[in-house]
Amino acid sequence: MLEADLIRLSLGPLFLIGLWIIVRLGKRKAGRLFMLIGVLHVLGGAWVGREPLVRILREGFFGEADSGLGNVPSQVDKELVFWFMLWGVYAFLFGQFISWLEGQGKRTPAFVGWELVVINLLAAALIPKAGFWLVLIPSFLIIRDAKKPLDAREREGL
Repeated sequence: MLEADLIRLSLGPLFLIGLWIIVRLGKRKAGRLFMLIGVLHVLGGAWVGREPLVRILREGFFGEADSGLGNVPSQVDKELVFWFMLWGVYAFLFGQFISWLEGQGKRTPAFVGWELVVINLLAAALIPKAGFWLVLIPSFLIIRDAKKPLDAREREGL
């Protein structure tokens, strides 16, 4: 879909600016990257999925994202937008959790980073032009940082 590709292109510079800022801050990079990815995911989904979102609201909200797991063609776009937007929210929450862990003087275990790498490589193979490649950045940061102790600067606020 051309519109989705244009949205990806327009969100790309926002991601790069956010990445630059996060790297410059030098602390809680993986968590903040997940939060950035989550926000951009919701923004892109809200724009591309604006028509199904309006229908969800117009048609009463409750039960509107249920298409019988894709068996009701007239409703499947609402279900797709729901899951797309929910993933963005969960990515943001996951980022907050990782950031909180580091604030407690702990690191995310390396196995979490490796699991994210595997999941996102599989997903990227299925949808190569989607943003799954971007999740590899914080995933490898988790793996790299898992063994390093936190210094006092990294434990400072969110």
